[in-house]
Amino acid sequence: MTRHTLQYKVFNLLEPGLGKDKLSKAIDFVIMGLVTMTVLAVILESVESIGGRYGAFFADFETITLSIFTVEYLLRFWCAPLKYPEMSAGKARVKYFFSFYGMVDLLAISPIILALVFPNLDLVIVRILRLMRFVKITQYNNALQDLFQAVYHERRSFFSAAYIFALALLLSASLAYFAENEAQPEKFSSIPEAMWWSIITLTTVGYGDVSPVTAMGKVVGAVTALLGVCSVALLTGIVANAFSAQLARKRAVFENAILRALQDGVISSSERDYLHKIRDEFNLTREYADAVFEKYVKDYGDHKIKQPNIDD
Repeated sequence: MTRHTLQYKVFNLLEPGLGKDKLSKAIDFVIMGLVTMTVLAVILESVESIGGRYGAFFADFETITLSIFTVEYLLRFWCAPLKYPEMSAGKARVKYFFSFYGMVDLLAISPIILALVFPNLDLVIVRILRLMRFVKITQYNNALQDLFQAVYHERRSFFSAAYIFALALLLSASLAYFAENEAQPEKFSSIPEAMWWSIITLTTVGYGDVSPVTAMGKVVGAVTALLGVCSVALLTGIVANAFSAQLARKRAVFENAILRALQDGVISSSERDYLHKIRDEFNLTREYADAVFEKYVKDYGDHKIKQPNIDD
């Protein structure tokens, strides 16, 4: 087996959704399982009675998982040229290093790097970094990717909503300061201090540790609470619409892929693999894919389709 053949095989085994064999799927489940178990280990280790009794076990488990994540990171770094084939090997590895998932993979092994650089580093910081490994599961689930893409596509709407929220925060904090400063100088000593009350009121949390006592302050509080409900409803609507638009974009890409595959009346093996890849990557159900396929088969005419099902 040549170096390039081995590199391609390793790349297909490590990249989520690319490998079709049982070993590739097993590796995906093992990595997700290890990430989940390391996070649970950090949580249980923070319980004094459990951490004191099973401290040695947690330390050994951390060493094993850290070794596995380190090997995984090095292999992904080695296979980066296959992930970015349009670049040279050096540039591809640099791109992976600074990419989102590259930084996530690096974060997963950061405790061993920090331990070498800072031997006396606070254990609390190390535990927080170990908890951040949970983000690695994002590579095997598109939920966070969908959120980032949805926010990016609706960035103007989010900016407008953020501007409205910031304006409401500034106005409510300023009015609350002028209304409550004399009655509660310790709680509304300045506009920045009043912003704490404004934030918890606008977000509809309402801790109750700070509240207006004057008539004018109560009016400001009531208006601020109403503005908070409107802000939450506005952001909820934007997020819901963004996710809906994101799903519509994915479906449009999948439908266009089916149309291109059907143009010659034959679904080749490479086209079928590509459709499988898109369907899995976009988390589309097989029922939806079959329904779309059947729809376009009817549009093209059954006699033109030599391969009747993309899942054959």
